[in-house]
Amino acid sequence: MRWEEEPDGEQAHPRNQVLERIDQVGRQQWKQASGYHRCSLAETTLFRFKPIFGATLRRRLFDNQAVELFLKCAALNRMIQLGKPDSYKVEI
Repeated sequence: MRWEEEPDGEQAHPRNQVLERIDQVGRQQWKQASGYHRCSLAETTLFRFKPIFGATLRRRLFDNQAVELFLKCAALNRMIQLGKPDSYKVEI
């Protein structure tokens, strides 16, 4: 869905510019060129992280915040690892 253009001839809405670019080069190429995939992965990670650990940090000093985030990320990675099934080839 495109945004309506401004009647006074101002610049097109940024969303319209993105949609034009997608029409020109295709969705896959646009995703690679714009870094869309990396942004999507970051958003998904934060969507998993925040409900479990909360949206705020408890430590005040930056170095301590870095350690807190490192430990929380390690815990999240471990939870994800434990939730994955063990896959192996079955001989018949």
